[in-house]
Amino acid sequence: MSNFGHPINFKQLLERHGRIQIPIIQRDYAQGRPEEEEVRDDFLLALQVALEKPANDASLPFNLDFIYGSTEGQSPIRFLPLDGQQRLTTLFLLHWYLAWVDDAWQVFGGLLRDGEKSRFSYAVRASSNEFFDALVNFEPQAKLKDVATLSALIVDQPWYFRSWWLDPTIQSVLSMLDAIHTRFASSSGLFERLTDDVRPAITFQLLDLDNFGLSDDLYIKMNARGKPLTQFETFKARYERELKARETRKTFLVAGRELTVAEYVSWRMDNAWADLFWASRERSNNQYDAAIMNVFRGVALVTRNPEDAGYLDDSSALRQITKPAGYSDFHTRGWLDEPFTDALISLLDAWSATGGSLNCQLPGAQYFDEQRYFQRIVSPTRQISFSETVQLSGYVLFLDAFGKQFAAPEFQEWMRIVFNLSENTEYNRPDDLQRSIRGLRALLPFARNILEHLSDPKSDVGGFSKQQVDEERLKARLIMGDPGWTKLLERAETHGYFLGQVEFLLDWCGALSEQDKIPVREWTRDAHAEHQNRFSTYLAKAMCMFGQSGLNELPDELWRRALLTFGDYLLPKNRNYSLLIDRPSEPDSWKRLLKGDKDYSRERRGLLKLLLDRLDQAGNVASQLRAVIDSANGLEPWIDALVRSPVVFAYCQEKCLRWDDNGHIYLLRKTQMNGMHAELFSFALHKKLVSVSAAYAPLQIEPYVDVSGSEQDPYFLVSYMDKSGPLRIRVESRADRYSLVIAEVPNSVSTPLAISLADVGFSSTDRGAASYIERAEMEGVLVKLAGALSKIDQEK
Repeated sequence: MSNFGHPINFKQLLERHGRIQIPIIQRDYAQGRPEEEEVRDDFLLALQVALEKPANDASLPFNLDFIYGSTEGQSPIRFLPLDGQQRLTTLFLLHWYLAWVDDAWQVFGGLLRDGEKSRFSYAVRASSNEFFDALVNFEPQAKLKDVATLSALIVDQPWYFRSWWLDPTIQSVLSMLDAIHTRFASSSGLFERLTDDVRPAITFQLLDLDNFGLSDDLYIKMNARGKPLTQFETFKARYERELKARETRKTFLVAGRELTVAEYVSWRMDNAWADLFWASRERSNNQYDAAIMNVFRGVALVTRNPEDAGYLDDSSALRQITKPAGYSDFHTRGWLDEPFTDALISLLDAWSATGGSLNCQLPGAQYFDEQRYFQRIVSPTRQISFSETVQLSGYVLFLDAFGKQFAAPEFQEWMRIVFNLSENTEYNRPDDLQRSIRGLRALLPFARNILEHLSDPKSDVGGFSKQQVDEERLKARLIMGDPGWTKLLERAETHGYFLGQVEFLLDWCGALSEQDKIPVREWTRDAHAEHQNRFSTYLAKAMCMFGQSGLNELPDELWRRALLTFGDYLLPKNRNYSLLIDRPSEPDSWKRLLKGDKDYSRERRGLLKLLLDRLDQAGNVASQLRAVIDSANGLEPWIDALVRSPVVFAYCQEKCLRWDDNGHIYLLRKTQMNGMHAELFSFALHKKLVSVSAAYAPLQIEPYVDVSGSEQDPYFLVSYMDKSGPLRIRVESRADRYSLVIAEVPNSVSTPLAISLADVGFSSTDRGAASYIERAEMEGVLVKLAGALSKIDQEK
């Protein structure tokens, strides 16, 4: 083996070996593929920046890292790259393009032509080789400014075969040439810089494996599986090189031998860490590259310093799963720093301590499920959320900070606090995450005694919801005051819907207000017991009402209707008011009502307490709720309409109502007035009339007409078939009454019919004539009209 790691440029490589041939075992050229757009653009930008710098710039040459391979043959000699195929192919294409830009075909030909053949070739496919032969002999006559798309110019040439459309390497080359044309069309003099071997602009480290050919020896030496290095193996090699170059006195004692950080990481990756990820390998090829790279990204994410100017960009890139970050990102962005390495070692050593299975560090999974998070990281199906990022950060940073110098209960208590704070802090923007990570790091020094820290009123806790911080302070004082609180709070916090937010229970049991009167540290054992008993009672009732994902629905909307009998509990949502939904993240959720973070929601939370005070969870809850509803009286009209009409709730799929300036209350099928909507009072009346329609014969209650938009209001018709034609009356709600408008009249209105209509308020029998009826009188008026019409029918 010679010239280990020797810096060299593309021209010098060709001059040394005469030819470059991509061996048959390599894949097709990929940098031009559509899904590689970001990688392609970043690489071309880096090349452009290097070429446009002055030749004496201290930052040059721009080094493309290792390219290694073997030589084969004698005359001619061919260099066969094992790693570097993509970079070499792009450099070849850039040489061809810049030769065109700078009219340097003579120099280009001397470097890359051998007669009619290309000195850069692909053995992967014969068609690829033929294309490269044709390309090196193609000197476009068109002017650069007249060529909009370079690929279109090439495929229009007589030497371009139609069958080449099926060659993925050729199609990728055409795409890359278009990208090069876009970036370099206005350049000048860059071919000379590209081929300058005295002061080169772009180089790579050549690892020249002389005389190995393509024998098994080469692959065994480069990769124990006898295959080209995978993406992770390349990453690992480069990362280890960075570690070797980093000055550090830190060492690890292994079997009596002192290892450097680089040696230790290399050893662990090949042994214990590899065993850990083996279960997550891809069964098709037995590779676990994706799994371990995903963990690397996770560790890089949680070790970024929130004080750094690039934190928001870094965290966004590392949370990305559609185009996950690779080595170039880790290297150029500085993610492979000492905090990353320290945390990586701490985490993977802890996880791999028992061999091939995950070694969990926590005594329970209530607040941080290590098995779930491990699978979540190694096989991501969605982007990690902000709250999950905070929780993962709390977990990894604790392990890194304290190593093995902690007790499991200390770790559990820390993760409990991290979970509660992060789950109940709103994250709308990346800087919300940054603020929480900053607050988390400030708490880390106190992590092993986190309850003591929170109990101290002088301690500073930032970056999270103040309301949740205050809740955690109270709970810390309660736990330290009496151990009976520990299991009780855990039971409440780990409920699937409450998720650490249980201030409503502390409020209802009296602990929230009592602490303002007497400091918790001064409470007697009896005082603790009394509050714990009340807390336990309200928890049992709350668990009766709420399941793991929201409200435990009962028939006929019993919960919502019974709660309304105690008052208006609705929460605002944009221009609407909501009967509340389950989704915790929404501003009109039951979770938000329980949170009570605003004056109006805290007041409404009190209504829920009044309802639960009426219930005995040991009895039949549905029967008790019906009794609450049946005994309700003196309700506001709109509340009464809702309480007496369970069918109303089914119409409102998103549980939204809208009040307008004229006093109308609309039931929204979804959330907007431009969608279908009904009107509360007319809808409730219609459903009631339909349910007892026989009582109103011979009047017919026609179907309710809901509407979209604001051109007309919802309504329904009541009709009567007279001997001379139909009578139809349109019923709508108007502020505090109903309007009855004659929509259709018989051809001839008899005197008895006219009298009947006059008796219910119509001043005439003309179409459009109206009568206005108080809501409380509406059913009686219709009964009266039905009776009169029935008498007319009997006299016919």
